[in-house]
Amino acid sequence: GFIASAEVRRVEHGLGRATAWVRTDIGLVAGEAVSPAAATIGLLDIANGLAVRADPAKVVFPNIDLTAHLFAEPRGGWVGFDTTVSFGPGGLGLTESVIHDETGPI
Repeated sequence: GFIASAEVRRVEHGLGRATAWVRTDIGLVAGEAVSPAAATIGLLDIANGLAVRADPAKVVFPNIDLTAHLFAEPRGGWVGFDTTVSFGPGGLGLTESVIHDETGPI
């Protein structure tokens, strides 16, 4: 599946913080070309699992809402994540990432 297809190269990894580069060779629709923007957006959901603050074997953290704001057109290939995870007092969490391609933040 998708998670097994993700190639991840971690640069930094700690409790609630991670910097990593990610790519996959699985397309969105079998046999169809994927634009660099679609390929990038297709990877964004992985940010939630890059910088966990709790043991995934004990706590589930489904991504129930995802918002992305891009200010540059992604070039495709490796997607960089500079990710921070925080928890509120009621147990809700927030994952924030600055997304990069090989030219810088996008």
